[in-house]
Amino acid sequence: MYIPNQFQETDRTVLYQFIRDNPFALLVANGSTNEAPLATHLPIELHTDARGEWQLVGHLAKANPQSKRLGSETPALAVFSGPHAYISSSWYDHVNVPTWNYLSVQVTGLTRLLDSDETLELLRQQVDRYEVDSRCPVSVASMTEAYVRKEMRGVVAFSMQIGTIQGAAKLSQNRDDKNHAAIVDALTQQNDFNANRVAEEMIKRR
Repeated sequence: MYIPNQFQETDRTVLYQFIRDNPFALLVANGSTNEAPLATHLPIELHTDARGEWQLVGHLAKANPQSKRLGSETPALAVFSGPHAYISSSWYDHVNVPTWNYLSVQVTGLTRLLDSDETLELLRQQVDRYEVDSRCPVSVASMTEAYVRKEMRGVVAFSMQIGTIQGAAKLSQNRDDKNHAAIVDALTQQNDFNANRVAEEMIKRR
């Protein structure tokens, strides 16, 4: 991903936390040279493997054609997106072009398919994570293992070893204090969740 130097985020701790906070990602995998890439939106978790190395794990429907492109050391790309907002040039004290502020992390690596026990453990962990705030939380443990394993026939789970990881935090770092403050003020006044979050990140990272 193209990232000008002033917008690069290189702190691995920050990048890993960003993935944890924004797990709903876009997974992209190539096919043969005459096939277009396939992409799927899905939650992807950040885990460590048995050797303590960081990896991404997730699952998608077996009926999804992309599932056939995973495994066998297939290279893939995972894109994690955070808050983003339009930046109007009318907020500056000088003539300039409008732009867009955003946060994003991209990970590339090789994939492998998980076996049935690894898939079951992934499903347990994912359900527990996303049910934690439910009024009446459910869990894989509350279902019979026979039922869960039957349902697992319809999914393909995978892991992706992290080969490269890049972070972009485009937050008007190239603006002087006066114009930076004006952008923050304009974003804060908007009744928009993303705009407000971008303003918070701009203040935090200034």
